[in-house]
Amino acid sequence: MALRVLVVEDNAHVVEMYEYALRKLRGGTAGVDVVVEYAANGHDAMRRLEEKPRVDLVMADLYMPVMDGFSLVERVKCDPNLMETPVLVISAGGADARARALDLGADVYLQKPVQFGDIISTVRTLLHIGR
Repeated sequence: MALRVLVVEDNAHVVEMYEYALRKLRGGTAGVDVVVEYAANGHDAMRRLEEKPRVDLVMADLYMPVMDGFSLVERVKCDPNLMETPVLVISAGGADARARALDLGADVYLQKPVQFGDIISTVRTLLHIGR
């Protein structure tokens, strides 16, 4: 069974870096099959989250066009079908952005620039993947 991660980010270079980090989950003794999907904004992400197969983790930026990450977190955490889906926010926003994202229900907030190791360990924790 594959774990599905939806990366919600409007910067293609950042998406590539996250995908590279997520591929590291496939290695080692506790390697898992990870399918990485993408959405350029919260609106596209919500459309994907309503489809099957179910997404296991949402990794989102906060500052995007159309629907920002704040609105996305709020909608995911208020939807009875999605509220259990972990949301990892990775943003360059300051303390106010961090507090607002966590208040809206984000499970973890990582500050950009973020280290690959921090992404990998956080995803392992949120998805209960052994090391």
